[in-house]
Amino acid sequence: MVVELLIILISISFTTLITYFLIPIGHGYHYFVPFLLLIAGYILGMIIMWCVLFLFSLPFKENYRTTHKKPSKWANFWLSESIGYINNHAGCKVKVDAKVALPKRERCLYICNHRSKFDPMILSQLYGKKDLAFISKPTNFKIPIGHRFMWGAFYLSIDRFDKMQSLQIMKDAGDYIKNDLTSVGVFPEGTRSENNNLGPFHEGVFTIATHSKCPIVVCSFMGTEKISKNFPKRRTPIKLQILEVLYPNDYEGKIVKEISDHCYQVIKDSLTDI
Repeated sequence: MVVELLIILISISFTTLITYFLIPIGHGYHYFVPFLLLIAGYILGMIIMWCVLFLFSLPFKENYRTTHKKPSKWANFWLSESIGYINNHAGCKVKVDAKVALPKRERCLYICNHRSKFDPMILSQLYGKKDLAFISKPTNFKIPIGHRFMWGAFYLSIDRFDKMQSLQIMKDAGDYIKNDLTSVGVFPEGTRSENNNLGPFHEGVFTIATHSKCPIVVCSFMGTEKISKNFPKRRTPIKLQILEVLYPNDYEGKIVKEISDHCYQVIKDSLTDI
């Protein structure tokens, strides 16, 4: 990952500079200095890298998607890279079980169960560079630095308690796919599952697919709810399953409730402990 490599490079450069040019090594205790400097250099590297990311994020404003025709490749790249860095240090050990192949050229609607705040982060790390914008709650657009890249990547903020605004967001998401701007990710439960049980789906999210006539990629997560409990003691095994791809011919003539019920059952049948 680029972010991790840049931080390591800064750390090594800092350690080399201080050790060989500013600190003469002539006594035994000096040989411990490079190890301490390496730690200090890594911390310095993180600070510098996040400052650089902040500068990279400045061009992206809240109205970015209304003033630009396409999402920014630059925003997608750095959002995916920085999220990957966070996921790695949070101890995420992701295994992808692809039971079907993803569409190669078509924009898609990704739907998935929701167990943890890491769910969209892992999907973004894996598929964000290919353009993937999520429908997300307003509080996520307050994340420092990240919210600007989210604007640049055309993420959509939805107020679940405002029905008219929700309908408009679904239409906008469908237009993204229809106009070949970006794929869209959404969690039909609308919130994280309680006790890891699959909650009821909001059928309206499937109007994105019926509006844009796009493939629906049906996914499921297992294990993401354990990340916060395991950190920092151990890494957490996570399983992401690509369960099914529904093409327009597969759901043509069906109402959104039928599509929703089918996807719900496919995901529910896939959920087992890992």
